Amino acid sequence: MSQTRSQPRSQPRFVTIAGWTAGCLLVAAAASLFAAEPPSPPPQSSDAARRIGAAEARQALAKGEAVLVDVRAKESYDAEHAQGALTIPLGEVTSRASELPKDKLIITYCT
Repeated sequence: MSQTRSQPRSQPRFVTIAGWTAGCLLVAAAASLFAAEPPSPPPQSSDAARRIGAAEARQALAKGEAVLVDVRAKESYDAEHAQGALTIPLGEVTSRASELPKDKLIITYCT
């Protein structure tokens, strides 16, 4: 399903920076919360979310096309996190998905 930039998206696009913990990929299941149809089951494989490299992530963030989300526990985020990252612990993604923009790429990470 291809969309032009002028068309609003009905759900955010989730990606995970390649090489980081596979558990972060489960966040992609939260994208179904924005869909008009009933949510699909969570991905069964870490390959369900598209992976991007650090350079592509930096570029999307610099252009304002993406949001970086740290899905680790709040204590870990408070100790250290990537500049500009939001904190939404993995266990809270479903209940807090409405806080995520629908018009940007959602890049999740954990370490």
